Amino acid sequence: MVKLTFGLIVLLVVSAIPATVLAQVPAGRWEIVHMTGDSSAQTNFFPGGFSTYLYSDGSGDGTDTASNSICIMSSYNVTPSWISLGGNSYQITFAVDNEGLGPNVTFIYTGAYSASTPVPGDLALLIPAITGTYYTTGDASACSTATMASPGTFIATFLPDLSSGSSSGSLDSGNTQGGQPFDNTVSTTITFSVPPSPGKLAGTVSLATNPTFNQNACFASTAGVPNALTINASLSSQVGILETIYAQGLDSQGSATTLLLQGYSANLYTTENNTDETANQLTSTEWAAGAAIGEDDPDLTETQGIGADGVSSDGTNNAIVVYYNVIGGVCDGAGGSDAPFHFLSGHPVPHQQHKPHRRSPVRRLPRVPDPRAAAPVSVRIRIN
Repeated sequence: MVKLTFGLIVLLVVSAIPATVLAQVPAGRWEIVHMTGDSSAQTNFFPGGFSTYLYSDGSGDGTDTASNSICIMSSYNVTPSWISLGGNSYQITFAVDNEGLGPNVTFIYTGAYSASTPVPGDLALLIPAITGTYYTTGDASACSTATMASPGTFIATFLPDLSSGSSSGSLDSGNTQGGQPFDNTVSTTITFSVPPSPGKLAGTVSLATNPTFNQNACFASTAGVPNALTINASLSSQVGILETIYAQGLDSQGSATTLLLQGYSANLYTTENNTDETANQLTSTEWAAGAAIGEDDPDLTETQGIGADGVSSDGTNNAIVVYYNVIGGVCDGAGGSDAPFHFLSGHPVPHQQHKPHRRSPVRRLPRVPDPRAAAPVSVRIRIN
């Protein structure tokens, strides 16, 4: 497990659930979380499950799909697929080839889709999700007790694609916790555009001022304004609650450089006495949890009086917690774990149904290829 030292930002974005979701199901972004059926070793680490993107042809994104499962031991080794069982019922399968590092296993999920699934912690909040049972084949005893005869249960939360709109805030300096942040805080805007293919991300990243690192200006500029960085849609992805953005351009000396933003769609809540050991602490009183059922902790609504804030963003991209790092150029290696920022871009779009939550948030990011490497590098990241 690699500890992340990228700088932290928090993005609040607008994301609507498309009216055609039901017709497309289960194509799109899904965050699958095990509610029961994990082994004790798995639950001590994190709930099992997958962050994935499923395609309309019955296949899925086998490159960027990520998992917390301790049964998955190799890189780029997960093959998602799905079939319709009729009506609103579907079967989603993840075949795992551990390439000799462990037993090959398969996770098979069977469930029913509803556009109005109640969110634990705020049962009046209704979001699109698939609920059902799952079992494993192969030797998955390290992570799961689920079998065909005695299956576990799961919930898969649907999240809309990021394909328009913008988000803005800042890339921070300050408390690095072992990282190396920019010398100065920089206001930043991410503008999303329609990606060339499902599951990818496209757009631009604009910086209001040029950040410096060890007194070196990091990016090329025109008339003193940093040139916008272009999001490389072939590398950038959105799977489950996870987003990975490779924003590419030139440094101040004309060398290729990449601003890497890695993060997850989140719930944000405030408390001075957080009891969820797996929550991501953003400030002394602010915490983040994955914006999906099972990733947040509905018990906090009763024990800490947080109310619906801890689950209000479930199934949306309204808030994104992001960590940054610079790859290449004169600012290569810049990044840290810093104070977050918040922003609003336009007006949030409510769920399909929202009348007057939380379990453990994601502490891993997807496997990310380093553009400098000759071959992709597998990284499983834990954020503290």
